[in-house]
Amino acid sequence: ESNHISEALAKYASDNQDVKIKLITDTQANLKKKLKNYELDLAIIDGSVTDTSFETRLLDTDRLVFVTDVSHPLAEKSSVTLDEIRKEKLILRLPGSGTANMFIAALEARDISIEAYNVILEVDNVATIKDLVMQKYGVSVLAESACLDEIMKNRLAALPIDQLQMRREINIIYTKNLQYMDFPDEIIRTYNDVR
Repeated sequence: ESNHISEALAKYASDNQDVKIKLITDTQANLKKKLKNYELDLAIIDGSVTDTSFETRLLDTDRLVFVTDVSHPLAEKSSVTLDEIRKEKLILRLPGSGTANMFIAALEARDISIEAYNVILEVDNVATIKDLVMQKYGVSVLAESACLDEIMKNRLAALPIDQLQMRREINIIYTKNLQYMDFPDEIIRTYNDVR
């Protein structure tokens, strides 16, 4: 989801000519399955991992925020309430994604169902969600790191949601028998250089 992560992987591949990186986006469950089947060397996921068959390295921390186009009336506020979001058309990540799971869990912790919100579209691609929000089809709840470029270019506004603390870890996970054990640390160093 993060532009910095993609940039770090591109820089690492560019600096290490013998390395080929294939970048795919999928649900956590599918990424973990691909790791276990040796279809992937590592995965970058949001949230912690309890499965002891994986090694985990913290890459960064992030938070989920309310995202809207900059001309939306709520964009001028310092934060938004759950009641304000309830009145909006929501474009969310697909159920099963870390982002959707975290938002839904935060609502449920307050005894609120996602069904109380007007979710008009569920999308598997963050770039598509950002484009739709910028075109004023709705608002979203996304990782702040995934929106930094658009925020800096004043194309999207990102606001904290009152009563919800949605901080999360971004972790590199890999199997215990990863062939290149230095690879996760090298990715972390490159990531820290580019952000």
